Amino acid sequence: MSGSADDAVRGAFAAGRTVRFDTAAPRRERTVRGELLSALLAGGPRTAALRLVGAHVAGPFALEGRQVDHVVDFLDCTFERPPDLRMARMVGLRMRGCAVPGLRGRNLRVGSDLVLEAGFTSDGVVDLTDASVDGTFRLAGAVLRAGGDHALLAARIRLSGSLQAIGLRAGGEVRLRGADVGGNVHLGGARLLNAGQNALDATGVTIAGTLFCDAEGGRFTAEGRILLDGARVGGSVVFSGARLRASVVDHPVLVIPRGTADEAAALVADRLRVDGNVELDDGFTSSGTVRLPNALIGGYLRLSGAVIGRRDPADGTDDPGGTDDPGGTGAVQRIPVALHADGIQVRGDLEARAATGGGPRGRGTRDTAFQAHGQVRLVDAQIRGSASLSGARLHGPGIDVLFADRLRVGGTLFLRDLHALGSLRLQNAEIGSTLDCSGAALLSPRRRADGTVKPSLDARVATIGKDLLCSHGFTAAGGVRVRLAEVGKMATFAGARLGGPGAAIALNAYGLITRQLVLRLSGAEAPVGRVILTRVAAGTVLDGPGLWAATGGVDVEDFTFASISSTPHVDVGTRLRWLREVQPDFAPGPYEQLAAVYRDGGEEELAQRVQLEKQRRRYSELHLAGRIWGSLQRWTVGYGYRPWLAIAWLAAFGLSGALWFLGHEMPKLNDDESPTWNPWLLAVDLLIPIVDLGQDGKWKFSGASQWIAGGLIAVGWILASTAAAGATRVLKRG
Repeated sequence: MSGSADDAVRGAFAAGRTVRFDTAAPRRERTVRGELLSALLAGGPRTAALRLVGAHVAGPFALEGRQVDHVVDFLDCTFERPPDLRMARMVGLRMRGCAVPGLRGRNLRVGSDLVLEAGFTSDGVVDLTDASVDGTFRLAGAVLRAGGDHALLAARIRLSGSLQAIGLRAGGEVRLRGADVGGNVHLGGARLLNAGQNALDATGVTIAGTLFCDAEGGRFTAEGRILLDGARVGGSVVFSGARLRASVVDHPVLVIPRGTADEAAALVADRLRVDGNVELDDGFTSSGTVRLPNALIGGYLRLSGAVIGRRDPADGTDDPGGTDDPGGTGAVQRIPVALHADGIQVRGDLEARAATGGGPRGRGTRDTAFQAHGQVRLVDAQIRGSASLSGARLHGPGIDVLFADRLRVGGTLFLRDLHALGSLRLQNAEIGSTLDCSGAALLSPRRRADGTVKPSLDARVATIGKDLLCSHGFTAAGGVRVRLAEVGKMATFAGARLGGPGAAIALNAYGLITRQLVLRLSGAEAPVGRVILTRVAAGTVLDGPGLWAATGGVDVEDFTFASISSTPHVDVGTRLRWLREVQPDFAPGPYEQLAAVYRDGGEEELAQRVQLEKQRRRYSELHLAGRIWGSLQRWTVGYGYRPWLAIAWLAAFGLSGALWFLGHEMPKLNDDESPTWNPWLLAVDLLIPIVDLGQDGKWKFSGASQWIAGGLIAVGWILASTAAAGATRVLKRG
C-alpha cells in the first residue's frame, strides 16, 4: 500500500481537489486505504470533498450510520470490498466507471443525485433497499454481474427525481418492488438477464412520470419475467420495440370447461394503473404471456406491430390436437395464452391493427401486423373508445383464439382483414357502434369433444349499436353464431363464406333483431351447413340464391320482416320454390309472412299466389279425404282466394244442365198441378241449394235425366260449401 497515495488523498481532501491516478500504473502505486477514506469523511472543513480518479481502494470503505457532509466522487476506481453505506446520510455520491464486488446501501440517504453509471460494474449485489435519493438515481450503462439471484435490490427506494438506467446490463433480478419514483424510469436499451426467474420486479411501484422500457439506446431485452403487479404510473408505460423472453411458467388455471391456461408469463402487470398510454408496439416481441388483467389505462393500449406468445410448430396447421388430444377428436385441452387482459379498462382506444414499422426510431419500413400465438383474453374488458385488430394475425388452431365474453367497446370493434386460426368468442359483448369483420378469414375453429367444430365467430346475445359487417370476402369456416343478438342498423353477410367441414350450422341467427338483414349470397357462396333464421325480426331483408341453397337447409319459422328483395330481382315463383326446398315439412308461418309483405306493398295478386301455395302444401300433407277436399277447394274456389271460380263452375254446370233439359222435357210429377216447363230455371233450381224457383220437385225425372238432376244437386251443394268456406276465410283475412 502506498503511503504517498494516502498522503496525496489526505492533502487534496481538505481543499476539495481531485486526486488523479494513472490507471495504467501498477496497482500498488494507486492504492488507497479504505479506512483512511472513511476517517476523512468523518470530519474536515465544509469545503472538503473526496474526489478520486483511477484509485484502487483496499480494505473496508465503511460509512455505516454516518452523517457525511462532503461530496464523494469516485471515477474509474476499483474496490476490493463492497462499500458499506448502510444507513449513511450523504450529501452526494458519484461512482462513475467504478468496479466493486457489491454495494451495501440499505437505508442510505443521499441529498442529491446517486450516480452509478458510465461503466459502473458490480460483481455482487447492489443493495439499496429502503434507500432515499433527493435527486436522480443514475445507472445508465452500468453492468451488474451478481453471482446470486439478485443484481440490484432497491425495494421501496424513494427517488424525488428519475431513475436513469439506459443501457443497463444486469445478470440477476433487478428489484424495484414498492419503489416511489418522482420522475421517469428510463430503461431503454437495458438488458436484464435472469432466465427462469424474475428479471425485473417492480411490483407495487409508484412512478410519477413515464416508465420507458423501449428501444432508446438499443432494444430493451429481458430474459426472465417482468413484474408490474399493482404498479401506479402517472405517465405512460412504454415497451415499444422491447424483446421479452419468458421462462417462468405459472400454475395452470381453468379458463374454459375441460381446458386449462398454459401461461409462461413474460410481462405480469395485473392491476396496473396508468394515467397515460400502455405501448407494447412497434416491434415489441414477447415469447410468453403478457398479463394485464384488471389493469386501468387512462389513455390508449397500443399493440400494433407486436408479436406475443410462443411460436409452436403446430401454428398455422389445421391439426391442433397433438399430444393434448389423445382421443383424436381435435379438441384442445391445453390453452396457450398470449395476452391475458380480463377486466382491463382502457379509457382511450385499443390499437392492435397492422402498422408500418420504421418511424423516428428507424427500424425498417416493412408492413407489420399484430400477431398473437395463443389466446387473446378480453373477458369483461371495457374500452371506452374503439378497438382495432384489423389485419392482425391470431394463431390458436382449435381454441377460442379471441376470448372476449362481455367485452364492452364504446366505439367500433374493427376486425377488418383479420386472419385467425381459431374461433372468436364475443358472447354478451356490447359494441357501441359497429362490429366490422369485413374481409376477415376465420379458419381452424375450436373443436368439440365429438370432433365437430364450434362457430368461428360467436357473438350470441351481443348488442351492436350500429352495424354488423361480415362481408367483402368474410370467411368463417366454423360458421357464425349471432343468436339473440341485437343490431341497431344493419347486419350484412353479403358475399360471405359461411361454414365448412365439420360445421353443422353455418349461420345461427335465432332471435336476431336488426333493421336490415343482408344475406346476398350467390350460388357459389352457398353456406356449408344449416342456416337458422328462426324468430329473426328484421325491417328489410336482402337475399340471394346462395342463401336458399345452404347444404343444411334454412330454418325460417317465425322469421319476420317488413320487406324482402334480391339483386337481380326474384319473382314470386322463385321464392315459393326456395320455400319448398328449405321446408320439407309444411309450416304456415313463412307463407303468411311472405304474403303479408306482398300485400303491404300493394301486390295483392302476388299475395294471393303465396296463399294459394300455402293451402296447396297444407292439404297435400293430409290424409286421403283431406287431400280430396283440398283439391276441390283448389279447383273450385282457389281455397277462398279465387271466389270467381265458384261462379264460373256454377255457370258451367247450369248451362250444361239447361242444354240437356232443352232437349229432354220431363213429364209432370203431379197431374193436379200445371207447372210451366223452363229448362233454364230448372237447371238453376237444381244447382243452387235452399233457393226455390218453383221447378225442383215438379217434374218426374227418369233415365239419364235422373242422373243429371242428381249430379246438379250434388255439385250445387259442394260448390256452395266450398264457396261458404272461402267466404269465411276471406272474412277472417279481412
